[in-house]
Amino acid sequence: MKKQTYQTGIAGERQAEEWLCIHQNMTVLERRCRTKAGEVDLVMLSGETVVFVEVKTRLKAEAGSGMLAVNRTKQQRIIRAATLYLMQKHWLGRPVRFDVVEVHPDRVIHIPNAFQQQGGMFF
Repeated sequence: MKKQTYQTGIAGERQAEEWLCIHQNMTVLERRCRTKAGEVDLVMLSGETVVFVEVKTRLKAEAGSGMLAVNRTKQQRIIRAATLYLMQKHWLGRPVRFDVVEVHPDRVIHIPNAFQQQGGMFF
């Protein structure tokens, strides 16, 4: 069961990436970006903005359930991982956004700027 869930998640990440590239004109920087603070599903570039994307694949759940799964604890983990990524790339002054993408069997729901770092700025 766990392997099937992992494979479903990976397939959802691929679908989200393709959708963001085609419909939002984003470019992929990293897939499953791992840092000491955690993992970010996708790191994309939208113009000059670095976009950290959390992907939630839902086979049966209703729209919005993916966003609800990105609770405050998960948001903080993503923000810490994003901060380390930006530090490693020497990009702390770049514009940053955190999006959530829900992948359902019949649609993709993109929630741009789904959450923000407290204070709103990276150094």
